[in-house]
Amino acid sequence: MKKINIEKLDLNIYEEVLDNGLRVYLCKIPRFNIHARLTALFGGSTLEFKLKDDRDYNKVPAGVAHFLEHKLFDKKDYDPLKIFENNGASANAFTNEFVTSYYFEGTDKFYENLNNLLKLVHDPYFTDENVLKEKGIILQEKKEDLDNVYSIVYDKALENTFHKIDYKNTVLGSLDDIKNITKEDLYNCYNTFYHPSNMVLTICGDINIQKTIDEIKRFYSFNDFGKPKEIEIKNKIEPKDVVKDKEVIYKDNQFKEIYINYKVKKTDKIKDGYLNKMYFSMLLDMKFSGLSDMSDIITKDENFISGISSRISEVSDYYIISFGMTVKDDTDKAINLIDSTLKDFNFDKKIFDLIKKAILNSLILSTENAYGICNLIVNQVRLYNHIISDMYLKVFNLDFSIFTKFIKSIDLSNRSVVILKSKKGD
Repeated sequence: MKKINIEKLDLNIYEEVLDNGLRVYLCKIPRFNIHARLTALFGGSTLEFKLKDDRDYNKVPAGVAHFLEHKLFDKKDYDPLKIFENNGASANAFTNEFVTSYYFEGTDKFYENLNNLLKLVHDPYFTDENVLKEKGIILQEKKEDLDNVYSIVYDKALENTFHKIDYKNTVLGSLDDIKNITKEDLYNCYNTFYHPSNMVLTICGDINIQKTIDEIKRFYSFNDFGKPKEIEIKNKIEPKDVVKDKEVIYKDNQFKEIYINYKVKKTDKIKDGYLNKMYFSMLLDMKFSGLSDMSDIITKDENFISGISSRISEVSDYYIISFGMTVKDDTDKAINLIDSTLKDFNFDKKIFDLIKKAILNSLILSTENAYGICNLIVNQVRLYNHIISDMYLKVFNLDFSIFTKFIKSIDLSNRSVVILKSKKGD
């Protein structure tokens, strides 16, 4: 096993790649609870793919990754969730645009629960009958989603931001997508993306490192997955402009909802991917966090019902800077506030230094619990294909002059706005 010392954070992560290609990361911390997570690097934004030696690409309906997550809990002759429950563990799964993760948390009967987790993921059981039954459940989930105003504006903003890449589709898929998913689609995606070579196993808590890796190897010694698979995701050239600058949609609602996506082409000004994204995040913190003036502005204006939510996503060759807000009447006022604040490149070094300290504190806190550490590992492996051992020092050395120069070089002209109103003319 390779020992990775996370500098300045008093944290050691042990890495081992099994013969089948599975990447295993183990971390012992003095916490009673244990979090174990098996993640497939397959999420809702992957719809066209093939194995390296195949000639043609497979294309599946949107929503397959999420549907697959549901179906892996459905077994022929046992209930994996009941086993976790009987062993005193809580278990669940989630699918986002990039990954699907299955996990449990608990303290008792750890090795039994670990084997149950591995068996759960590596024991598919899909039939025409149980796929049809699941469609009804997921269709109901989608219908509830279609009635949620936040989901409505978020989904429409994605659709209006991207021309080509599959990130524009929702993780659940449309109602028609869900109806069209077949057992064959599920097995196709499962056999491609759920090979151990496309998965990451992370375990953190009060564990015995050597005994845990031995138990993992024992499980996989009884399962022949063949050679690691080389998967090719279809490359789609995405134009830098958005599909639609603005769209107003109507639904009965007490207030007005706004969602904005800024589509920002990646630059090579900062070649380190971790630092690149960190400087983008600093921009949002400088302008919209509690350390900025934004809280006072929002609080003093009766038009603003909520604060401004913000996030940054890394999608293909782009960063997507997203904002959401609920307002009483004047949507233009809110949109102009967000736009002018984001594009105001006057920065205060004192605020920069305060935010840097806040990020360092947040980084320390994220490594104080098993869930946070597993989350950090999966995100870094997905984005950078390795663990960043000097992440604390990278943040500590963030430079104000480099930040200002970098932010001034980015193009914020490509923007898509979605507004939800209750009726025409309101």
